[in-house]
Amino acid sequence: MAAAFELRPGEDHLSVNWLEYFSAPDLEAAIESVRNTFRAKGFGLRRNGRFAALNVGAVKATVSRVTAGTARVVHLPVDDDESHGGVFGYTADDLAVAVAIRALVGRDNMYPAVAGHPPPPAGPPTPG
Repeated sequence: MAAAFELRPGEDHLSVNWLEYFSAPDLEAAIESVRNTFRAKGFGLRRNGRFAALNVGAVKATVSRVTAGTARVVHLPVDDDESHGGVFGYTADDLAVAVAIRALVGRDNMYPAVAGHPPPPAGPPTPG
């Protein structure tokens, strides 16, 4: 799953969704809003797909630590996705960053891409 956090050549940021944008009553409702946003954009969601809900501060600290640089997370709304954002501070060549972000993902912060279809186990709980 580290590939989910890798940048493709030519990309300058990792696309993310700002969960708080939806003003949802709880995290599950916010994830459902992201699912709906993906569907509206024409993206197919797979039964074995997953979404990770990560802390912005932890992601920034991880990227900054691995790159010895400064990471930024920026709200970047686009026409079909007002919750869109980006993680800046690494490149497609920084595979160690993708692995380090993946290490932030655990059973307690991973959600199925298709509601009602739990994803396969992903490893230990997220370090706290």
